[in-house]
Amino acid sequence: MLKHFDQDRPPVIVVYASKWDVSGGLLQEYDGVYHPVTFTSRTLKTNELNYGTVEKEVLALLRVLDVCYTTLASREITVLNRHSTLAWLMQSRGLNGRLGRWGALLSNWTMEVKRRGGRDADCDFPRKDCRLKISTPPPTVEADEELLVASFDGSAGVKKKGGSYSAVIWRLPEWTIVAAKSRYALDLTVNEAEYHGLLLCFDLLADLDRGRIIFCGDSNLVIRQTRGEIDCKAPGQRLLKHKALDNSRSWPSHEFLHMKREWNQIADRLASTALQNEKGRTVVAEEDRQDLMNLNRLDELLKPKQDGQLARITAITRSAGRIRHEPEVIQEEIVQRTRIQRIVQAQDEERWIVNLKKYLSGDVSNLDAEEVNMCTKLAPEYEIDENGLLFFCPMAKSESEDRDGLMRLVIPETLQQDFLHHYHTSLEGGHQGIGRTYQRIRSRFHWRGLYRSVQRYVGECTD
Repeated sequence: MLKHFDQDRPPVIVVYASKWDVSGGLLQEYDGVYHPVTFTSRTLKTNELNYGTVEKEVLALLRVLDVCYTTLASREITVLNRHSTLAWLMQSRGLNGRLGRWGALLSNWTMEVKRRGGRDADCDFPRKDCRLKISTPPPTVEADEELLVASFDGSAGVKKKGGSYSAVIWRLPEWTIVAAKSRYALDLTVNEAEYHGLLLCFDLLADLDRGRIIFCGDSNLVIRQTRGEIDCKAPGQRLLKHKALDNSRSWPSHEFLHMKREWNQIADRLASTALQNEKGRTVVAEEDRQDLMNLNRLDELLKPKQDGQLARITAITRSAGRIRHEPEVIQEEIVQRTRIQRIVQAQDEERWIVNLKKYLSGDVSNLDAEEVNMCTKLAPEYEIDENGLLFFCPMAKSESEDRDGLMRLVIPETLQQDFLHHYHTSLEGGHQGIGRTYQRIRSRFHWRGLYRSVQRYVGECTD
């Protein structure tokens, strides 16, 4: 219950910061117990989401001082917080940047900062529930063991308002494709598309014997949620998760394995093609299945030892993969060629890219005056390589800079969501903030409105 502010009692401020917002309370002590007078909070702005906990606590303190200014002006204030950095900030001089601005704002107040720890901190501050930590042992596979492997993937477009997903069922030890299918649907996010890909696996498995099966996906979020390692917060995803777990109960021996996207080439290719064409397909022809089998790299992850001992599947980094399981040259060439063809095809579906390629190639016969004028402005900063890929080549700021070193591949709109997923949501992305995600993508790739895309994607991320 809130109390009225007592002019004769010293004011105490408690601050708290979370991932999305900051809050604080004005308290006063009665018989050894702090009673609240005022509570206030606000959500963090986009740029503030990247701040550390200490910086967010400073924002919470400034919020309380602003809301309760008339009450607290000219009074000595006690501030309770979890970190001692705030006290250092109050005493420091000559700070730059936002710390300097905050220090200047707080210098007009008379405050004593006390760090509360132990039981006092448990009483004064809300306690975050610890995430469930489960140590899941990696799956093992024996030589000549008969089992099934199901790989899945999902993708979503930005402006098309749709998403695609795919599933591939493998039979071991021959590594033959039992079934491969992709679908397209409207109003899907990336994570929802990943879950639909997992559910599609169960549809393809409906008529098969209930033996051992390993589900492989490159979505760290979906795999960890199905394992029970992290909570599922989005209502739509929660429903899909429960449906997937219900289906998994019909398979007594099942495991979920997370892998990098480079090992999930086939499911990724099917999902991306379905997204571009806005329709799915079922791979039936033996020739098409053989083409997919040539791209398979899952056998490098699930390759058992030949001496009959159990082979433990571990997370393989790119460098380790090259040393231990060097893929055949023909497979690497096929994968590289497929990637180039996919990007070229996607670039050729975007009108401004097609027009610019024609202009750079000297073919302007089909371009009107407005299109030629636009291409004339853009052409100095773009080039086409021998594969037909369009690159962004910004003008070097100095003669010492290598312009070729500044070349960035132009990513068309249909593939932008995949790159955002890889550099933010995936295990490699690590869910870093807007600034770091933007810099990682910008160092190698380019598209118009890149920063806004990163800002929107990171802001909508629910993990």
